Amino acid sequence: MSRALTPFIASLLIAVAPLAAHAQAKDTHGGTPTDAFFFKNAGMTGLGEVELSKLAVQRAQSSKVKAYAQKMVDEHSKVNDELATLKDGDKTYQRATQVAPETDKQIDALSRMSGSDFDKAYLKIMVADHEEAVAQFSAEIEKGSNEEMKAFAKKTLPSLKAHLQMAKSLSGR
Repeated sequence: MSRALTPFIASLLIAVAPLAAHAQAKDTHGGTPTDAFFFKNAGMTGLGEVELSKLAVQRAQSSKVKAYAQKMVDEHSKVNDELATLKDGDKTYQRATQVAPETDKQIDALSRMSGSDFDKAYLKIMVADHEEAVAQFSAEIEKGSNEEMKAFAKKTLPSLKAHLQMAKSLSGR
């Protein structure tokens, strides 16, 4: 290596060091921003899955879609309860208490539908929501610092992937 490159490499390392430190920066609860984002969004997504699926249990035309929706209510309610217990640990992140505004809009739109149109729209939402959930849980596993949340994400991810496959199968995707 030439001597001219050595000062360049040294200055590059000095420039990158703060970025590396920021990537490991702790939030106000002692975890990474990834943990806080995961906790809040997993909670909102879970609540949304339950509310959307309760509506589908009532309004879906297909018995298969109704059975899927009931499975979502049951399994996501259980996961939501388990997620809530994580906040009682060493990091007290803000727990989601309501669905995201876009989920409210989806519920409103679905409540105006019926028959196969309802079923198609509900399944489309379930595919998109579960794709997003799989990405969020995967990011927590990879980048989170809270071992309890990472373990929760690892344990839950296979179910979310199965839910996604079921929604895709029911929607013909």
